[in-house]
Amino acid sequence: MKAFVLLCCGLLVTTRGTPIPAEESPPTWSRDIAPILFSNCVECHRPGGPAPFSLQTYESAAKRAKFISRLTEARIMPPWLPSGPHGVFQGERGLSEGEIATLAKWAALSAPAGDLPSAPPVPTVENREWPLGPPDVVVRMPQPFHLSSGPGDIYRAFPISLPASAIPADVRERARIPGTDLLGVAAIDIHPGNRRVLHHAHLWADSSGQARQREIFVGAGYEAFGNPGFPAAAYLGGYVPGTTPRRLPPGIAEALPLGGDLVLQIHYSPSGKPEADQTEIGLYFSREPIKRTVEWLRLGSFNLEIPAGASAHVITDELVIPADCFVLSISPHMHFLGREVIARAIFPDGSIRDLLNIPRWNFKWQDRYNFKEPLPLPRGTKIQVRWVYDNSAANPRNPHSPPQAVHFGPNTTDEMCEFHLFVVPWSIDDYPKFGELMERKMAQKIAELTDEQRQRYGFDAAEKR
Repeated sequence: MKAFVLLCCGLLVTTRGTPIPAEESPPTWSRDIAPILFSNCVECHRPGGPAPFSLQTYESAAKRAKFISRLTEARIMPPWLPSGPHGVFQGERGLSEGEIATLAKWAALSAPAGDLPSAPPVPTVENREWPLGPPDVVVRMPQPFHLSSGPGDIYRAFPISLPASAIPADVRERARIPGTDLLGVAAIDIHPGNRRVLHHAHLWADSSGQARQREIFVGAGYEAFGNPGFPAAAYLGGYVPGTTPRRLPPGIAEALPLGGDLVLQIHYSPSGKPEADQTEIGLYFSREPIKRTVEWLRLGSFNLEIPAGASAHVITDELVIPADCFVLSISPHMHFLGREVIARAIFPDGSIRDLLNIPRWNFKWQDRYNFKEPLPLPRGTKIQVRWVYDNSAANPRNPHSPPQAVHFGPNTTDEMCEFHLFVVPWSIDDYPKFGELMERKMAQKIAELTDEQRQRYGFDAAEKR
């Protein structure tokens, strides 16, 4: 008997009952590709966004279809460095295997458009300038800072006045930490005035007036590599390429003394031509009663000497948590020779938890990784971190050709080795233990250096974090 063929529910079915999969319809922009790109890419790939081109239209995406496919198959885009742990960080970016396959097939078929009028509408990106919404206060460097064409990187600190009168009265009242002259800061957003030359930045608070005294005139700033050059009243956060601003959880804040100065410490990398920068900062003050403030722990090494040609130069460090606390976020930092970084917590009962695994470091996409749920760390927990550097000719980002020995230092072509944990002690009485730990840690790291290294880096045995 001849077999009759029926088309039913997407399957070819013979009268003998053997299902044969029907040929799938090819992916199109309007039905398949636009939803993927609109959900994962156009936050940056839009007119006026930080990405170099827009992906909001069929025309702009179609001519880059193969390029998009290559980058997504290599998991270079969307940019997300950690390979694990999965599902624990806020804002985790990535595509499913199915989405990657769809983009690849679309590119292979020469990017079919489909029915363009039926494509989903381009999503609206709310408040493109300030992703967290309008700041309570915006401050900026008093005047543009002018850079020469080079050579050599520049480390400079800029005092920025923040009198109490610059903060609206209702914001001050709401953000004041009870019984103190401190205000709770829930988030900052540093906007580089010139992304071509701004390598990274830190924001400090100075209630001593020492930073202002170091300036020759207002807006000139002063040279500052390493620490900011004064006993900082608070560290409020920073910026590196790829940073995503996020608010601290309700009831937790960075403590900012009322009055005094903010100090913006910037690392500039000249572009080869004269440039200018006038960076601004958005400040978001706490909206809820403040119960705890954030402490900052740092692991790393200044004793960084990476031989020319070394493809897997390893540095390790560890510290022991001095009191019960929980971790809000973590942030590694290396330059262009960085290859991978792995961090883990070994708990007092012997159990182990991976904190971060970045197998393919990319300086341009480093970030501060915020846990969805604060991670408890009991007293005695050991934090271990392992950094790997690739100083071989096979490293496409190696700034030296041929490779040469690289050490710790301020320039982009030097290297750094850092890992930061932002923690909150369970008990108010335990706060001093974390500061004391960092003082001991800094003294230990400086003691590891030779006299020549201390002189080269400008370190002093009495230097604090």
